[in-house]
Amino acid sequence: MEKKNTDEKKDFETPKIEDKDGLNIAYDPEELKKFYPHLIYEISDKKQSVNIESVEMKVEKVEEAKQEIQKNSIPNELVNPGAIDFIRRCKKKEEAIEIIDYLLKRKEITPEEGEMFKKQISEEGGLKKLIDESGGLKKPGYYLDKYYKKNYLYKD
Repeated sequence: MEKKNTDEKKDFETPKIEDKDGLNIAYDPEELKKFYPHLIYEISDKKQSVNIESVEMKVEKVEEAKQEIQKNSIPNELVNPGAIDFIRRCKKKEEAIEIIDYLLKRKEITPEEGEMFKKQISEEGGLKKLIDESGGLKKPGYYLDKYYKKNYLYKD
């Protein structure tokens, strides 16, 4: 007959304890007592216990702050383009006049501004002059090149 060594550590079966939210907690009580005697006393005593409803991480706050800064630092031409921003995409006088009429219809520009733009565009070389004075023609990919590729909007 073999004699079992009583000093040997017994095979540990992990106790399963479920809290009210259904979370399973498994630990070796002897190991915890050895390494964290005060902690295991506090856990088992339950005289002073506090329910934790949620945890707020600093990382989340930092991300929210970054997003708020990005919202506030986006250039106005991206958020609220004006008549000039639209006209700078036109290659023909007719396109520019159509845009001005549309902005007048939506009351995004005053009738005086509309007449001023139409008069300037109607002159010989007026559209080209207006576009050049305002920063040049906006080609496809203008905003991508100016803001996104320079990481203006997506800084770390």
